Amino acid sequence: MQPPPPPRPSRVFRANDIATGRAVLDGYPFRYIVIGPSMSFSTALGAAVNPSAGQNAMLDEVLTAVEYLETRGWELVSMDQGFVACLRRVAR
Repeated sequence: MQPPPPPRPSRVFRANDIATGRAVLDGYPFRYIVIGPSMSFSTALGAAVNPSAGQNAMLDEVLTAVEYLETRGWELVSMDQGFVACLRRVAR
């Protein structure tokens, strides 16, 4: 009996994990990924108290991660109004 194959890596990442280095995508096996805001308690509270400031903070967090990944060979494909970014690795 063969052992089960290893689990597939996630395609969904939190922006803060990328910005802080907890998620490193060098050598990532797939071409497409999705990045969403981290939605920490403080971000969620800020969004509830001041929706505009909370949205700006989430957007800034996601775009910071996108800009970092663009320096690592990824490009932005699309971004929805919910601050979710889809990226693809540029062919080498």
